[in-house]
Amino acid sequence: MTDQTDEDKMMERLLIHKNMIGWLIEKLKAEGIECQRTTGNDPNGDILLINPEDEPRVKNMIRKIQQEYNQ
Repeated sequence: MTDQTDEDKMMERLLIHKNMIGWLIEKLKAEGIECQRTTGNDPNGDILLINPEDEPRVKNMIRKIQQEYNQ
């Protein structure tokens, strides 16, 4: 077994992040919330909400997900 390099660890974290954002976008779309993945290291985040008025719903969904997975 070989030791993981710093690059291996960074790539693993990036892949987890990429998959998590994709999973969350699927959840949002299943709830009828229009959104898309941002590009270019957008300083405003990884997900663009098409309708800004959906923000309270999204925040509530994220709180519930955090509660579920952080117990």
